[in-house]
Amino acid sequence: MAGRGKFFELLDFVKFALPNVLSLDASRTASNLAERTGGGGFMSYGQMWPRLDVLVRGLATDTFIESEFSAYTDDWKNKSIRAAYRLLREHLGGRGAWYPGPKAPTYVLGFWFKPSIKGIWFHEGRAYAVLINPRKGQPLSRNDVRFLARGVYELHCINDPNNPVPLVVDLSKHDEDQERKARIYEVPPDEAVSLEVFEYSVREFLVALSWAGISLPPPPEIAHVLDLFRR
Repeated sequence: MAGRGKFFELLDFVKFALPNVLSLDASRTASNLAERTGGGGFMSYGQMWPRLDVLVRGLATDTFIESEFSAYTDDWKNKSIRAAYRLLREHLGGRGAWYPGPKAPTYVLGFWFKPSIKGIWFHEGRAYAVLINPRKGQPLSRNDVRFLARGVYELHCINDPNNPVPLVVDLSKHDEDQERKARIYEVPPDEAVSLEVFEYSVREFLVALSWAGISLPPPPEIAHVLDLFRR
């Protein structure tokens, strides 16, 4: 039944898209969504986000990390969260100032769309709108990053008087890596995918969601599909 109130974020567009987010086929993506969103538990990195200010202020000691991230019974999950948080500490720890991003999701066609950024990072006179991929098993390609950056810009930067630059932080493990590592991408709008390409992928993803029975179909009269996501 459509409109079941599932939660999605911009990273999920990349995660579920087939064959990829810039050549998204709605039929294949719908099958992938139906198969992989059927239920079951998963590991959440949500514990990290309220603690990013502590990290940026340089207060995230090893003792703090060990004590704060121990909620799961399966300790491998705790270790994975600690590893991701430590990678962020290497690059953001003790540098600049952090302002948390919006937390409330937007209701779109029967599902909830979560904000794409975790906050605004001010460093050396510049503002950055920060999207973080904490998922070890979801490595981002360059096109994935350019897609995400366009979404961050359109949804979180374009009306911000601080004129932040999209910053995509990928904490995954790529094929050539021994362990997960941090890859930091500063992507100004002229290096992101075009708005037209982005809107095509988003519209096709919404069609896939509707075919998977997760949401309602996008209204055909909507000229700019991003207007559905803007508050």
